Amino acid sequence: MATLLLAAFLVVASTDARPTPHPLDLVARAFDARNRYANFPTYDQLPLHPSFPTKAAWGVWGASDEFGALNHITRATRLAARSEIQTGRAISLNLAIAVPDPPIDPQRPPLIHAIQPFAGYQDDVLTLNTQISTQFGGLRHFPYSTNFEQSTYQFYNDLITFDDIVAPGGTSTLGIQSMHAAASLRGKRLTSFWGRRLAERDRWARRSARLGRTIIIPTTELDAVARWQGLDPAAFTAPGDFLVVRTSFMKQYTALSAHAQTVLPFRAGAAVQWVGVEASDATLRWLWDKKVALVGADNPTFESAPLSGVIDGAVRNLHMVFIGGWGQSIVEFMDLEELAATCHALKRFHFFFTLQNLNVVGGIASPPNAMAIL
Repeated sequence: MATLLLAAFLVVASTDARPTPHPLDLVARAFDARNRYANFPTYDQLPLHPSFPTKAAWGVWGASDEFGALNHITRATRLAARSEIQTGRAISLNLAIAVPDPPIDPQRPPLIHAIQPFAGYQDDVLTLNTQISTQFGGLRHFPYSTNFEQSTYQFYNDLITFDDIVAPGGTSTLGIQSMHAAASLRGKRLTSFWGRRLAERDRWARRSARLGRTIIIPTTELDAVARWQGLDPAAFTAPGDFLVVRTSFMKQYTALSAHAQTVLPFRAGAAVQWVGVEASDATLRWLWDKKVALVGADNPTFESAPLSGVIDGAVRNLHMVFIGGWGQSIVEFMDLEELAATCHALKRFHFFFTLQNLNVVGGIASPPNAMAIL
């Protein structure tokens, strides 16, 4: 019996996502919350171990960390965020939960909304894929992968495997409930990027206006937008900020005819193209140095599509490095039109931001319930 028990133990141990000793245990940064940027690595120093994926920040916040870039948010940044509320105007940044319809990715089923009438009251029942409207992608959503096969998946800090996500009774590690807890405890001061409303006078906005084509936005253009907004490109953000990029994607989508909206998702192969931020070392270095906690946009992917770029000599995309490497979530399909117009009217591009995910244990993504308050 002892032999059988020992054999069973060995089988269980061999399925652990981390071998012993794991390189993370050797190179993880000693993290002190009182001085969180002591010994903080530069972009060139990533990854901390050569066995880690391309530019991964594994171990930067400790070997067992599940918050990733949200560690940039502190009580001090939450308190500082209060100063951004000057007019009391609140603006929802969420699309209707069934928009776009049909979903831009045709593999994702559309929202099903059913009404249940009862004696004296009624309920509604929603069945939805959490990636079909405004969405917050958690750290289970997009791993590193060299060939898009499950055997090569690598998740943030190497804390889980694909089997941990899909197996009945699997671990809740890196589930969206961790982001829910972080959002509940931390506040953010945010910066908004957006093109001029007069597109004919603004080259960046005019280029962005070609829906369904690969329009790549480099950081040099983001710096140019900051200068146009009267901000110093080198100092317009602070650690813990949420960087929002308005590409005008949703403005153009809503202007399409019903037929054009219906057929847009069913392009295939090289025809699947979107405007977005450039996937490159320049972009990653720019964001790493700014220590942003979160990024978001009004387009399907934040970065340009197709999702392919060359990062540190390897074919990678920002999704892999952000989510699988840095533990940095992405908010996509944001409704930024009213916010952009308001920022333009006020000539102020900072605002208080609040986001509250669904508390789904082991969840992968969530509607964000996002709001800006100016």
